[in-house]
Amino acid sequence: KEPVESMEIIDKKNRLVNLGSDSFMSTGGMIKKPEVEENLKKSSLKKESSNDVLSRNNFSNRASLGTVSSDSFENLFLEPTEPATIKNKENLSAGNALKFLWIFIIFIGILLLAMGAYFYLPSAQVTVFPLKKTENVSLKLDVSENPSSSNANVIALKTQVIEDEGVLSNTFDATGQKGDSNQKAKGVITIYNEFSETSQVLVATTRFLSNDNKLFRLLETVTVPGMTIKDGKTEAGKIEANIVADEAGTDFNIKEATFTIPGLVGSTKHDKFYAKLTQETKGGGSSGSDLKAVSKSDIENAKFKTENQLKSQLKESIKNKLGQENQLMDNAISYEVLDFSVFPEEGAVTESFEYQVRIKLKTLSFSSKEMDEKIVNFINASVAQKTLPMELVSFEKNYGNADIDFAKKTIKMDVSVNSRLISKIDKDKISNGLAGKKKEDMSEIIGAYPEVSKAEAVVSPNFISNSFPKYPSKINIEISQD
Repeated sequence: KEPVESMEIIDKKNRLVNLGSDSFMSTGGMIKKPEVEENLKKSSLKKESSNDVLSRNNFSNRASLGTVSSDSFENLFLEPTEPATIKNKENLSAGNALKFLWIFIIFIGILLLAMGAYFYLPSAQVTVFPLKKTENVSLKLDVSENPSSSNANVIALKTQVIEDEGVLSNTFDATGQKGDSNQKAKGVITIYNEFSETSQVLVATTRFLSNDNKLFRLLETVTVPGMTIKDGKTEAGKIEANIVADEAGTDFNIKEATFTIPGLVGSTKHDKFYAKLTQETKGGGSSGSDLKAVSKSDIENAKFKTENQLKSQLKESIKNKLGQENQLMDNAISYEVLDFSVFPEEGAVTESFEYQVRIKLKTLSFSSKEMDEKIVNFINASVAQKTLPMELVSFEKNYGNADIDFAKKTIKMDVSVNSRLISKIDKDKISNGLAGKKKEDMSEIIGAYPEVSKAEAVVSPNFISNSFPKYPSKINIEISQD
């Protein structure tokens, strides 16, 4: 019996069969690595008995006389490969390690984001309502030319004296009624002297005859000036005078006329002294008719309206000059009527008349800006520091009755001041006190600040934490003014 060859020797022999022949090369033209199944088959063949090996070897030798299989050549020059199971285990181990690494990286990233969100993302909006109170204080105002006072409750200010005057003329309708049964027309004429440079006196009741033979008389004595020479030219002397019709009647109501003086007829002065109607004559009428005339009540009404209108204009003008920084009090203004006139006078028959007045205004004023500054200083110094430190928000002042002396240029009065104050809030102190605390503990924390009446807070985002941020800078404190 022949000795059994080892598996390695048998394998080499199988691979060297037909070496160099045409059938040695595989039909594909290239050598492939053996598949996993071939390796498993070889592994199992090693376990076969030696008889099986010899039998298979004899079969291979017989087959070598004919066509040799391509699988034999594929395995000829290739190095033995590791079993698939080992490679699979290594691949699986490497994949598991990579997967674990990615899971670890993701976990660390989520942890860092959570920590960042916890410390940096949360913010809080806190509205603090300060303690409020109102105070009423009574002060005295002393306005003079040389202000001084040692009393804290007295506000001493310097007097400002302003004067102004104006003239106003208004036209009004005459509402008086006057029967004209004995009413004579009246008007105004201008008398001319072209006779000489010597003046001429004409006494009251001097007659003037119109060119349509209407006779009028002078109401008062007048002196007609003589002629004058200017630049080589001679100008007639002239003067205006009031006339009245010699008889009653509407015929004497005329608008235009030229007059001569009947008393000068036959003398050389007759043609040199004459008159022209300056203002139409009115008031003449027949028996039983009524005419409009200027009544006493018409003049009083005109006086009241014209004076008040001018006073308002002067007052407004003074206010504009003083500006908003100065105080002008109504009872610190004096008015003086310097002059007035009514034309035509009371009783005159006319449809309208004119009332003119001249008024002088004098006022005592003081700086309201300086007064407000002294009120603020007084409240901050005496009222705002009584209990808690407080600050003035606003105030209103009400003046009492003023004692005004225009001769001494002084104003003395009581002033009532209603002030509104709120407590002072230290924002940094409150934000530091709330930092890192739970929102549910806010009431207890705020209660430690007597200057705060209440507080409201919103922490966002609330899904991360119900506590205030760790950092005070993330807590915004807003002081409510309501």
